[in-house]
Amino acid sequence: MRLRFNKSDRVVLILLVVLILSYVLYSGITAKGLPIPTEVQDTIPPVVAKRDTVPQAPIEKENSKSTPAPIRTDRYPGPPPDTKRPEAYLPKLKPGATIDLNTADTTLLKRVPGIGSSFARRIVKYRELLGGYYVVEQLQEVYGMDRERYNAIYPYFTVGTAVRPLTLSIDSISYHPYLSWRHKRALRRLLEEEHPLDWSHLMGTGDFTRDDSLRLAPYMPF
Repeated sequence: MRLRFNKSDRVVLILLVVLILSYVLYSGITAKGLPIPTEVQDTIPPVVAKRDTVPQAPIEKENSKSTPAPIRTDRYPGPPPDTKRPEAYLPKLKPGATIDLNTADTTLLKRVPGIGSSFARRIVKYRELLGGYYVVEQLQEVYGMDRERYNAIYPYFTVGTAVRPLTLSIDSISYHPYLSWRHKRALRRLLEEEHPLDWSHLMGTGDFTRDDSLRLAPYMPF
């Protein structure tokens, strides 16, 4: 039996074949990753990626300065609470008040206007090296002491306690900030030669000056 198509049927059939071929051709190109002709690209609507609207969880920053909690057990409840007492307020001395420079501890020294913890420790430390202050003016030798601070604290001090004398023997000569290696050499030579220790013999060595004698005289045992 022979099929017969009229003119309208043939037109519809041709259009249907063209559509099928076009679909097959387009599917083959996209599947193989081949470039799509410009004419075809213009007819393809752009694909817009949908933005993820799910809120992201905030990233917690690690606190490197945090102190971990102590480990506790049935037999160890952990360290005791901080029971350190705050430093009591020390009222400053009033103008006209004075303290003994050789007996004041750091607590009393901090009551002097212009003296804090650091300078109080320095004053005590240098006092120990000297064996005591024989005049208030020696405060100028304390490390970090400037003229302004010295002028401010000077009126609050007196010296009412004797200094500690040096130990001078052939076997041992006390360390002292005022004794240089030349002084020790001269003292040791006099001791070895059994000369009497007095300022006439010390000055005769040529290693001591008048200024040395003024500074060292309060600490000499003779």
